[in-house]
Amino acid sequence: MIHKAFKFRIYPTKQQLVLLNKTFGCVRVVWNHNVEVFNKFDKTKAEQAPPLTTTSLRKQFEWMSEVSAAALQQKEIDFRSFKKNYFSKTRKKKIGRPQFKTRDSVQSFRLPNQKFSLNEKTIRLEKIGKVKIVLDRTIPAGSKFLSITVSKNKCNQLFASVLVETFVEVKPKTGKTVGLDIGIKTFLTGSDGLVIENPRYFRESQAKLARAQRHLSRKKKGSIRRKKAKLKVARIHNKIANQRRDFIHKVTTQLVNCYDVIAIEDLNVAGMIKNRRLSKAINDASFSEFYNVLSYKAEWYRKEIIKIDRWFASSKTCSCCGWKNEQLTLSDRVFVCKVCGLETDRDLNASKNILEEALRVSKAVRTLSGRQTLAA
Repeated sequence: MIHKAFKFRIYPTKQQLVLLNKTFGCVRVVWNHNVEVFNKFDKTKAEQAPPLTTTSLRKQFEWMSEVSAAALQQKEIDFRSFKKNYFSKTRKKKIGRPQFKTRDSVQSFRLPNQKFSLNEKTIRLEKIGKVKIVLDRTIPAGSKFLSITVSKNKCNQLFASVLVETFVEVKPKTGKTVGLDIGIKTFLTGSDGLVIENPRYFRESQAKLARAQRHLSRKKKGSIRRKKAKLKVARIHNKIANQRRDFIHKVTTQLVNCYDVIAIEDLNVAGMIKNRRLSKAINDASFSEFYNVLSYKAEWYRKEIIKIDRWFASSKTCSCCGWKNEQLTLSDRVFVCKVCGLETDRDLNASKNILEEALRVSKAVRTLSGRQTLAA
């Protein structure tokens, strides 16, 4: 059993849109109140007032009673979860202090499974009613509904993301293994000759985006024309994000369908982005999202991901004899071995080295675990 989310577009009426916006606003009030109390904490003071509960806030502000109490309670639970992670001593990556939410942020609220119901054409939300929904995917029969998150992006599009507990059918075994070299010029090169070009969606829309941003900069703040210009910019960004997401899902699905073992480099994407010359290209390729999606799909479908050390010289090492070219630069697209005479594409050579190193590491780990089992 796994947790899986299905995101659908919803189309509320004008009256329902007003209620949804009120819910977004009330949820934002709960979060911002908790952030304010959190930031005012002073170690030197013995007695400090805790944040008000959602029940107290609803009594203090009568207009908060117009929205679902469950949505407010869920946001309160979210902040408690944040505090637990913030003060966790075992967490590898520390998180920063909480930020206030504004109307310009992505708006959302969550409801538990008792507060909504779904059918073919509508979804019923507590205190809002039946909202038109477009189901472009089928939720597997027998799935257990857990919660729903209603969100509104900066393009004023509304979505309902339904979280369910369900079974995922395991992909059939193919007996194939592949090493993948991730890059900017070519998005993905496989050790078996697979090549997937980098679509560069941001580069394609960059001129259109720059023009829209120039128009936005000329508009007077607070004017209706500025709001319209801001919406145009948001729509361009949204289109780029949707194109990237669609591309990554198609590529990762192809990989888990075709291969049982996938070897990749453990890249430090956060560190790579600090390179000012490459940061735009790396963000456009969206390496982090690719790794995340590939990881959870491999876990769903029982495929194996092997990550090799990020410092392994996959590009500089000859995949035939093991000679290392220390003088290789990023501009060299062809690898030439001065020992065995191998002349091949740089990325293809790197992908073969990645696969060989991954199989070596995997074999060593299995041997060590076997010895530990016998010793026990």
